[in-house]
Amino acid sequence: MVFDLDTVYLHSRGMADVRQAPKRLDGVGAKTADTSDRAGLGSRHVAWMSIAAGVSVANIYYVQPLLRPLATSFAVSDALAGLLPMITMVGYAAGLLLVVPVLERAGLHRLMRWLNAGRLIALALAASATGYPVFAAASVLLGATSVLAQILMPAAASLVPPEAVGRTTARITAGLFGGIVGARVIAGALDGLLGWRPVYALSALATLVVHLALRRLPEPPLRHALGYRALLRSLLPLLRSERGLRRAALTAAAGFAAFNIFWTAVTLYVTGPTHGWSTTGAGLLGMVGVVGTATVLATGRFLDRGAQRGLAVAAAGVMALGLLIAGLWGLSAGALILGALLLDSGARVSNVANQTHALRQRPEARARLNTLYMTTYFAAGSVGSAAGALLFAHIGWTLTTLAAAALAALGATLAARA
Repeated sequence: MVFDLDTVYLHSRGMADVRQAPKRLDGVGAKTADTSDRAGLGSRHVAWMSIAAGVSVANIYYVQPLLRPLATSFAVSDALAGLLPMITMVGYAAGLLLVVPVLERAGLHRLMRWLNAGRLIALALAASATGYPVFAAASVLLGATSVLAQILMPAAASLVPPEAVGRTTARITAGLFGGIVGARVIAGALDGLLGWRPVYALSALATLVVHLALRRLPEPPLRHALGYRALLRSLLPLLRSERGLRRAALTAAAGFAAFNIFWTAVTLYVTGPTHGWSTTGAGLLGMVGVVGTATVLATGRFLDRGAQRGLAVAAAGVMALGLLIAGLWGLSAGALILGALLLDSGARVSNVANQTHALRQRPEARARLNTLYMTTYFAAGSVGSAAGALLFAHIGWTLTTLAAAALAALGATLAARA
């Protein structure tokens, strides 16, 4: 597949509107007409954006049920293999910070081509890696180029009426979390049948499919002619000026750190001597996320009615409850499943509620708002992934999940004070 970076959006239905959209050269608050492009985003477009979000984000979660096979393949300890989710998320956080703001200058289609080309290179490196250092380097690149979902979120929000932002964000978020669920199940099942390498080959094929499907998306209006450095310099003033953004990001970050502590530790826990599950079984535990994904779809209309704060508080409370159940009664497979179900459902609702609130703070700067929100979110997630492996190794399952529950409770407190 050849990605022609010099072709300017020839397949975009929104081209005429993009050419006519006025641009402003000023900083954080620059605005453009708000605008006729919105009518171009149909239900089928949103469906493909949702699928693409899932295919993209799955790449940072394939590694979670593969920790023991990777440790064996590369002859490293469980603790060192347990750092791979964190390494991948560090790459993802770097992509959020350094790549997502470019949407407001380069445009959706050009940025998608760059990201998809880079992701194919990373997947090829991961699938062929014969040692831990090469796989770790590929994981960083894979994380950095898997931020497509966070490009699509602000793009979609700019292409629909204000009263549909919540529903649209919820649909794309449902696809994103569906990708997380699918990543765990697919990776665990394929490893049981064929080994871990075909996981990354299959992801490369899926990347090509969604690339072709997204070529017909409308193009959001280019909002800035700011240079790359100027866009990055505007991030800190934007963060300082938007209290609602800060509160939403911190609330979601606390919950996501707790979420990743659990999902890193639980893989090591259930595949260890206490439960003795296979990697396939560990991957199937992620199927509880199907319920959480359905929950997100059901929240969309409530978000458009201004219920973000209440949903954020309730979601964080549900996460804390799930972690307590899984931690205190972790010897029971049923308790683990119930706890994981509550945690996943709460995490999905927490993210979509807080992200919708963040994107509404400054409509003319949605890509940068999403950059700030998601960088905070995934930075916390990467710390949670590393902490999950280290805490489990040193203090065991119960105390690890209680620490995660405390973080989720902190998120509920922050949301309630917003």
